[in-house]
Amino acid sequence: MNKHLKLSSFILKIIALLTMTLDHVGIFIMQTFMQNEKLYSLGYLFRIIGRLAFPLFTLFLVEGLIHSNNVKKYLLRLFYMLVGILFVQVIIYYFYTKDIGFNPFIDLLINGLFIYFVTKKDKKKYIAILPLLFVLFSTIVTSVELFKPSYNFSWFPLYLKMGYSLFGFLLTIAFYYSYHFAKKIILSKELEDENISIKKLNDVPNYRFLVNLIMAISLFILNVFIWFLASLHKSLDIYYASIQTWSLLAGLLIIFYHGRQGYHAKWFKIFTYLYFPIHIALITLIFVILF
Repeated sequence: MNKHLKLSSFILKIIALLTMTLDHVGIFIMQTFMQNEKLYSLGYLFRIIGRLAFPLFTLFLVEGLIHSNNVKKYLLRLFYMLVGILFVQVIIYYFYTKDIGFNPFIDLLINGLFIYFVTKKDKKKYIAILPLLFVLFSTIVTSVELFKPSYNFSWFPLYLKMGYSLFGFLLTIAFYYSYHFAKKIILSKELEDENISIKKLNDVPNYRFLVNLIMAISLFILNVFIWFLASLHKSLDIYYASIQTWSLLAGLLIIFYHGRQGYHAKWFKIFTYLYFPIHIALITLIFVILF
């Protein structure tokens, strides 16, 4: 199956950046044109397309945790990017609109920290309790605010909350351990050396495809779960299932990922880190000037 895997990390990053941008443009369109049915529907469509972004960013997160030569530096880069994003979001929140949308990089950093600590062999693994508590707390706060609109946790503003909270947390765990689960399946059939590095398994026939397949199935199951919760009661629809469940389509892209970087010039790496705060600022500026 490996010969059918055509998508590189570079291509998936371009798709993730573009769909994320459409998602954020969609937020502003829906806010600005609530009385215009056609434009509001266009914004809604952009938000649906934008659902492809987070599963792809989650894929990049776990790839970074597995393949990075220095995971601490990798997480520190995520932290620096998060600070830059928060700077822009705080300005928008207090001077333009409080309905700024969630910041997915809080999810990525918190989930990354959990994986980093929980996989430690010493007592440091217990530090993983802290990011786990933050995930649970953010999930509970979002649920309470949706169920009881009169409750306003002003001391925990939108720009600090995890937009994908428990959903994103479980997705990250599923994606990360997809590599280990696939390794056990492949090793039981083809290899005797169970200590072989996951980094080297890309060359093993069908390993990458099996990882991708497990990820896609995990994404599908989690989307079915949030759809099921939403169908039980509207107060359980904290992820807006009518939009969020479209994220399962990202599984179709992940299926064809061959696990290699492709084009990876230094300028593009810097560009991907700077793109999020810059594009948010530009979109806000354009809508402020025009509308």
